[in-house]
This record gives sequence, C-alpha cells and structure tokens, in this order.
Amino acid sequence: MDESVFLGINQGWANPLLDALFGWVSQRPAFAFPLLALILVLLWRRMGAAGVRLWCLLLAVIVLGDLLGNLLKHLLLQPRPCSELAGQVRLVEAPFAVGCNPKPHGMPSNHALNFFVTAMFTAGMLRSWRWGLALGAVAVLVGLSRIYLGVHYPSQVLAGAMLGIGLGALAVLVVRRVSPLARWLGLPCRRCGPA
Repeated sequence: MDESVFLGINQGWANPLLDALFGWVSQRPAFAFPLLALILVLLWRRMGAAGVRLWCLLLAVIVLGDLLGNLLKHLLLQPRPCSELAGQVRLVEAPFAVGCNPKPHGMPSNHALNFFVTAMFTAGMLRSWRWGLALGAVAVLVGLSRIYLGVHYPSQVLAGAMLGIGLGALAVLVVRRVSPLARWLGLPCRRCGPA
C-alpha cells in the first residue's frame, strides 16, 4: 500500500505548478531558512527579547529532532523510494531540481520531522491555535512535497510527522515545567515559585 500511495502521488499528481510549489517548499535555502527568519521576526514583534530567546530554543529543538531522525535512519536502514524504485520514480528537475538524496535511507523523513516539531513546539509554547494551524499547514505541505518529489514513502513522512509532534509536545512540557527555562522566556510555569 505504501508503494501504491507513493506512486499515485509521485506520478498521478504530476503537474508543472506542483513541481514548482513542492520543489520550492523542500528547499532549505529558498524556503526553510526564510520561514525561520519570518518566525524570528514575528516572535520578536510579539514578545520582544523573550521571543528571540524562544526562537533560539526552537532552533535547539529542531537540531535535536534532526539528530534523532538521522540516528533512526542509520538504525532502521529503510531505503528511499528513489533508490528502491529508481526506474518508476519521477524526479522533478525544474525549477527546483530535487534529485535522489545520496544518503540512501529515508525512515523517518527529517523534513517532516523538523516542520512538524516547529509547528507543535511554537504553537504549544505560544498556546496559539492560529500558529498551530498556519505552521501545521506548512508542515503538511512539506510532508506531501517529499512524497511528490520521490524522495520519501508516505510511511516515512508519517513517521517523521509523528516524531515531530511527539518531540514538540515533549519539549513544550519540559520547558513549561523547568523553572529557569520558563522564567528565561517570561512564561508562566506550574512549578515556578516567586522569582
């Protein structure tokens, strides 16, 4: 089923507009980094210096998620579809070329993990459904892009999404319960006594 859903999206949805959109949202320099910069600006405008500190903490959680994803790739050794089904996979060439990653293992998708952890952690820390909805929609779009572009099976994207949501929720819980971190961010916490 994983293979048939993958091929249905990778080949059945083939369209020049989707090539451009999904190619763009899968690029770190062209999409992920500008999105992180936008999040920094919005957090700074909303919270001042505490927003910048929250953004730094977000980066730390993303790095932790990326390391976890890479560790799992080396443990699980599940191949990417573009390696396993090389003759059947449609790879996008323009306007953003997305070839098969030289790293042959794809479980879980780190793109999905990183974008879902960003959505969960940011929305949870801000306690904002608007942030969750906006960043969650971006995360879903990025996850779909990885299937469409032929570099991940749906199960790899789903695993990355679930790990990202879990890690994001755990990070929110830890930050809100650790007095020094909560105070540093200027947030209320359950175990914080008087400052």
